[in-house]
Parts: sequence; structure tokens; C-alpha cells
Amino acid sequence: MNKKEFIQSLKEKTVAALLELLKLGQSGKQKIDPDSLGAIIDELYSRELSESQTKEFENILDFAVENNSSEPAKTKGQFSKDEIDEITVKNENREPGRYTELKTVVGLISLLGYIVIIFGIIALIYLASNKQAPLGIAALIISVVIALPLLAYSNLIYVFIDIEYNTRKTSEAIKKISK
Repeated sequence: MNKKEFIQSLKEKTVAALLELLKLGQSGKQKIDPDSLGAIIDELYSRELSESQTKEFENILDFAVENNSSEPAKTKGQFSKDEIDEITVKNENREPGRYTELKTVVGLISLLGYIVIIFGIIALIYLASNKQAPLGIAALIISVVIALPLLAYSNLIYVFIDIEYNTRKTSEAIKKISK
């Protein structure tokens, strides 16, 4: 579904369905494309909302989200699981041009972590075959102790990239609301 079709399909959905999808996207239960979230927000602004719907909408935008699970929608006014899956972000590289060097460093650090673990396994096998199994086990443990912080650090960099991304998109949404 292209963007124009998606925006048109939003007009057929109920306010409750739009709020529920926005809640899923804002809470992080579903990774929904920020452009799709923006279209949902725009559609909600174009509608006449009741007082309770307005309050819920404001709470969602303020990230005061309750963790309620809901059944997949079955009517035309609701979102089907397929529609939610279609706008859910599948690609982790949402913006391939941003932070490419940092993502390269993350890949290299992760690769180094896995190589250290492989060397530990090779050392274990080699030392075990030479009847020095305790030394081999120690080599494996040391390699894991060295590799885990490397792998954790590489994932931490991704966390910072995601924080920047979410902060920027939230700022853009707030600027839209302020206008």
C-alpha cells in the first residue's frame, strides 16, 4: 500500500482504531514508520473528537500509555493485523544515510566480539586435545568475559541511535502539533 492509499484508508477507520494504532506505535509495542504515525496524527487532528477521545489522544502524545492488549480488528473501521504489519517498520536501517560510520563501527565491534568467542572455542578444543582441559575451559571463560562487553557496547550504540531517532521524530511531531 502506498502512502496515498494509506492516508485514504485512515479516513475509513474509527477514531478508536486510530488511537489504538497510535498507542501501539508510541508505546513501542509495534515499530511503526514515523511517517505513518504522522499521517495518523494528522487524521486525528482533522476529525471532531469527543472530550474523552481528545484526552486519550493527548495522553498518547504525552507518552502516558497504558499497557493494554487488544484483539485484532475485524471491521472496516478498525485496523486488521495485515494493515498493522504493513506499516510496521521491518528494516532496522530506517535511515541508511544517517550514522553510517557509527553503524560500521558497531559491526566491527560485534565482529571482534564473535571472533574472540571463536578463538576461545578453538583454544578449548586445542587445549582439551592436549589433555589440558581446565586450561581450555579457562580460555573459553576468559574469551566470553572479553566478548560480552564488546557485544553489549555495540548494542548500546544502537540504543543511542534509536534514542536520537525517536527524540527527533517526537520533536517533529510536537512542532506539527504546535502549529
